[in-house]
Amino acid sequence: MALLVLGGLTGCVALGGRPARDALTSAEHLNLGIAYEHAGRTDLALREYERAATGPMLSRALTGQGNVYAARQEPALAEAKFRAALAADPDHLHALNNLAWLLAEEGRSLAEAEQFIRRALALNPEPRAAYEHTLQTILDRQ
Repeated sequence: MALLVLGGLTGCVALGGRPARDALTSAEHLNLGIAYEHAGRTDLALREYERAATGPMLSRALTGQGNVYAARQEPALAEAKFRAALAADPDHLHALNNLAWLLAEEGRSLAEAEQFIRRALALNPEPRAAYEHTLQTILDRQ
């Protein structure tokens, strides 16, 4: 009986004191991050995006982190995450759009922002309206 209780209390730790393997996939952590972000739970969203930031989810997780930092009014951190997402996947539509929008909102590097959004538009995103709005915002500020 004591072994069952002890086993139940240590179920989250593997032998040797190491944490057990994560039961969630990167995609599941990403989905949790999105849900927490939408609920305004930014600390939890960042935690889940960090856990998701591997393999094929890397660019999406970094973009999610950038979105959280942008919402928190931390543009330098947001920009760094969007740029890291683009380093992982230069054609990531949301990272292209969100970095372009951030730069436009900051009123700086507008030529670079235009390049990002034009690259996104060349990839034929659907729906196009949000991307076209970003481009128009940049052009208006130039």
